[in-house]
Amino acid sequence: MAGWSDVTVAADIFSPIGPVLEDQSTHLLRASLIALVAVLPAILLLPIMLWRYRIGGNARYTPQWEFNKWYEMAIWGVPVLVICVLAYWLAQSTLKYDPYTPLGENPLEIDLVGIDFRYLAIYPDQGVAALDQIVIPANRPVTFRLTTDTNMQSFLPNGFAGQIYAMPGMVTKLNLAANREGEGTATQTQFNGYGFANMRVPMRAVSDAQFDAWVNGAAGETVDAESYVKLLVSGDSAKEYNSNTPALRPLADTCLFDRVVARYHQGTPVPPEAQPGSTVFDPAKGALPDGPCDKLLANSHFNMSQMGNMHHDTATDPTGSDQ
Repeated sequence: MAGWSDVTVAADIFSPIGPVLEDQSTHLLRASLIALVAVLPAILLLPIMLWRYRIGGNARYTPQWEFNKWYEMAIWGVPVLVICVLAYWLAQSTLKYDPYTPLGENPLEIDLVGIDFRYLAIYPDQGVAALDQIVIPANRPVTFRLTTDTNMQSFLPNGFAGQIYAMPGMVTKLNLAANREGEGTATQTQFNGYGFANMRVPMRAVSDAQFDAWVNGAAGETVDAESYVKLLVSGDSAKEYNSNTPALRPLADTCLFDRVVARYHQGTPVPPEAQPGSTVFDPAKGALPDGPCDKLLANSHFNMSQMGNMHHDTATDPTGSDQ
């Protein structure tokens, strides 16, 4: 889309474009500075002690000295005080930016599915699905529901928020926002083997007009339970380098996310040939569960009778999910 090149890059935690990462960046700087209270004296005293007690020096020799209450209070009291201050700051930040708490009204809802070497970002209300790219409007809160259809992954929206884990059959939430336009990198940081280091996709915050134009640019094969299987890596291709190929497609199944989660709630183990990520995975045998959206997880540990109003047609209650 025209205008992407004008977007300011938000490279890391020191150049955040969202309130969540801004708070984490501030906490990191404060923690680093207050840690110097305990570390700096040792750094400064080391050369002084080496010089004072060098061979041939004139420092006083006191072999019987073993205890001083003021030294002991400083040695133990300062680290305890540092830990207490850091714990207070961290608790305040954690409560302020709980990943399960929306950052405002009318958040944009995105269902993110991690598969081998790729991210599938589903926008159910906009009716589109993005491969290997994530786009959000600036100055609007965003609520992610996350899961994977392979092994456990760690999602890091660098430039916007901190990392959070996602696991197959489970649902994690992450709420964030961008207070200005910018670009970061959504990264998979879990050590999952060959190829996963390539899971680095652009994540952009754009104006409302640019976001609407991006959504309207969806083209190609629609994404539903049948075409979803074609996106999964299988067999020998799991051992090959897979480069990112960003695409935006129309979404034909707004409860696709719930179908992915429901794969692991059928009451029987998922065989290797039906398990995405397995070297013997067979797309023909890895079809997602079918049926009405509100019945997909009705018999699982997700209590669908108490589900929130995440989407206009369906939702998955993350109760029991593991962050």
